[in-house]
Amino acid sequence: MVRAPGRDRGARARHDGPRQVAAADRHPALLRRPHPRIGRGGTRRAGQAVSARPWLIGREVPRTDSHLRTGAQFVESLKDGRRVVMGARAIAEVTAEPALRRGIDTLATLFDDQFEPATREATTSIEPDSGARIATGWLVPRAKADLHRHMAMIRHSTFRTFGVFGRPPDYGPVKAIGFLAFNHLIEKDEPEARPKIEAFLEVGRRHNLVSADIIIDVQTDRKRPMPEQAGRLRVVEERKDGVVVSGIKAGNSVLAQGNIGTISMPPPNPTMPEECMLWSVVPAHAEGLTIVLREPATTGAEHPEDHPLDSQGEESDGLAIFEKVFIPRDHVFSFKNRATGGAYYTLGRFAQFKIAARLSVRAEIFAGAAQAIVEALGTDHIPGVRALVADVCAYAATLKAFMVAALERAQPTESGVWLPDPVLVTACRLHSVVELPKIMQHLRELSGQGLISRVPRAAWERQDVGPLLDAYLPGFNVGARQKNRLFNLIWDMTSSAAAMRIALFENLNATPAAALREELYRTYDRREGLGLIRKKAGLE
Repeated sequence: MVRAPGRDRGARARHDGPRQVAAADRHPALLRRPHPRIGRGGTRRAGQAVSARPWLIGREVPRTDSHLRTGAQFVESLKDGRRVVMGARAIAEVTAEPALRRGIDTLATLFDDQFEPATREATTSIEPDSGARIATGWLVPRAKADLHRHMAMIRHSTFRTFGVFGRPPDYGPVKAIGFLAFNHLIEKDEPEARPKIEAFLEVGRRHNLVSADIIIDVQTDRKRPMPEQAGRLRVVEERKDGVVVSGIKAGNSVLAQGNIGTISMPPPNPTMPEECMLWSVVPAHAEGLTIVLREPATTGAEHPEDHPLDSQGEESDGLAIFEKVFIPRDHVFSFKNRATGGAYYTLGRFAQFKIAARLSVRAEIFAGAAQAIVEALGTDHIPGVRALVADVCAYAATLKAFMVAALERAQPTESGVWLPDPVLVTACRLHSVVELPKIMQHLRELSGQGLISRVPRAAWERQDVGPLLDAYLPGFNVGARQKNRLFNLIWDMTSSAAAMRIALFENLNATPAAALREELYRTYDRREGLGLIRKKAGLE
């Protein structure tokens, strides 16, 4: 249940730690900037007071907690005048659009979980410098224990959403934290990057924001040189107080349902123009930004019995069209820096960890689904069935082993941020995406006719049909209608339009398998084994 704004529990005094105060002092505009849209067209009405708020915050929602929001407060924050287009329609309010609202409500439950005694420890953490309780997604990992806190949060949100939200609130500012982790690589050219990012992280912590990634360049004529690609996002005007950007980005999952997006470059390309080398952050309501959504995979009208998973909604994807969007200088973390552009995989290591962690937890759900199917059909005596279940279990166990080992071998970067072993994280991601289609097919095969013999709830409730279905379709120690509900869930997990969307998302999320293989080839240390082979073969 989503709580009403202003009625959250456990109000605490606001704390200001030395690091956050120092960052804010250096970059006060991040914390207090007049909002550009006071009144229509960004102008202020006569006699109207200027409402000072962080530039990233489109709608200030009253709270009694200094750093945490309830679900209702999160929903209210989305009513900020953002421009979203779905088909031929401009969406006046994303919170009132059925195809978006259920996904928003699912995200909102994760905010309410921050206040529930049973889930508070999994979803929140104490920020060490300030002593404030914050959303764990915004916790900069300064110790190995912090990584385990992130893992616990990922486990909770994945179980909550069944892992079909690739950008849940706990995904958080992964790019900014990754940038902070490797600040030593760029501080020579951009010494102001670190205080800017620290100030941004403080805004995100204080407002408990949902962040999307704005990375992927749109498909276009690949034979056309990059500088000639008109749609590529770039700075079209430099000002003393900021930059103006135009262009278009693809993907942008959850941006229409979230608060902000972090802009970063895709994998490096030697022909990338310097005006395209930009790392920054932008609010979803930014003037000149239009989000054009893909066709929805869920309608918002699904009944939980017919569609146990699809009825919780989905995260939206879409094109982000920038038409002369102004970004204040304080929110431009890096610009025209080829060192930053060449460190895409390195700067993305924290994001890659979170993606791999979610996939490893999702695999446990697949193993549970396989066992539930077998138990409902009474097929565990068939060797071939047990073999399929074992394959699903092996997939889950392998991903879990990767994550356990990656966390155990975690180390701090030179800039003092702890990250899991990146090679093991890459191997985990590669194995997860390569084997995922096989695991999905295993669940379909285990289901047999169950997926194509599903009976809608409305038919089951007919007096001339329901009793016959109850009599003719029972499972093993489970009623016919309960068995039908199980296969409705398996359908949503493996075969529905939303299931196909998440399968495509996983395949491309933060680089596809081909790029992961290249990264693993580049980073996996083979020297010890190579030396042994060379010595044994007499090559030395």
